[in-house]
Amino acid sequence: MKVLHADDHALFREGIGFFLRLLDKDVTVVEASDFRSLKDKLALEAPIDLLLMDLAMPGMGELEGFFFIRRQYPTLPVVVLSGSNNTQVIQSILDGGARGYIPKLVNSEELMRALRMVTSGEIYVPNLLFASANDNDNKEYPEVEVVTARQRDILGLLADGMPNKLIGNALGITEGTVKQHLKSLYKRLHVQNRTQAIRAARTMGLIEKE
Repeated sequence: MKVLHADDHALFREGIGFFLRLLDKDVTVVEASDFRSLKDKLALEAPIDLLLMDLAMPGMGELEGFFFIRRQYPTLPVVVLSGSNNTQVIQSILDGGARGYIPKLVNSEELMRALRMVTSGEIYVPNLLFASANDNDNKEYPEVEVVTARQRDILGLLADGMPNKLIGNALGITEGTVKQHLKSLYKRLHVQNRTQAIRAARTMGLIEKE
């Protein structure tokens, strides 16, 4: 697996590279220190299997830079690794099709958990995004985590009987991203298929009941 890590702090890049290599000895890490070099590396080092990027690099423009990459490389798995704890920014990143948002404040154990999830194709959502969410007191699903706004949209279209490709078209994301969200949803809802997910979501009030 070839991972491109873009961050303007060399020491931080070195630390993340160490953790990435702990995941798998065959991981190759390519580095970029600003937005211009990020774009150059994406072109010169292709194919890239995973992009880890900060939002505050020189020339980045924060969210503008992220969405530029998403437009130019819609099938590239992107994970934002940043110091921002702004829940609106995090929500925008996840709704924009990112595979995850990892705050720089997480400890090493949580960082490894997040990296394992994103490198295995899952979506990592930080707990801080749900800090202000209402507690779920549903007895049938007591351990379920709150889902993102994008995942609620997917559940609604799922309940309408839409296949993954049409869901992606409706939300402006790729079919692969829809599949990644569904994989995460199944895990969060403790279900194994679309029918069970719809039933659980209706029981929890995530989508309207029939």
